[in-house]
Amino acid sequence: MDTRSDYWQHSLLQLPDESECETFRMRMIAQMYQIECYRRQQWQLCGRLLTHNQAATEWIACYAADFPHSVAGNS
Repeated sequence: MDTRSDYWQHSLLQLPDESECETFRMRMIAQMYQIECYRRQQWQLCGRLLTHNQAATEWIACYAADFPHSVAGNS
């Protein structure tokens, strides 16, 4: 008879280890930085004043799939 701990040990659900969490956290920080760079670039080069949410939406649509290979639209 399986106990709850046996169930969780054999479950398909695998919680990320500490290094995976740290990698994810660093990736999110890097993306936030790139989004802010994109936001400032849009203001400086195009005169477009974007909110953080607008910049994030545009950056994600244009560059997130290629991140980290593309950087803030400088690909």
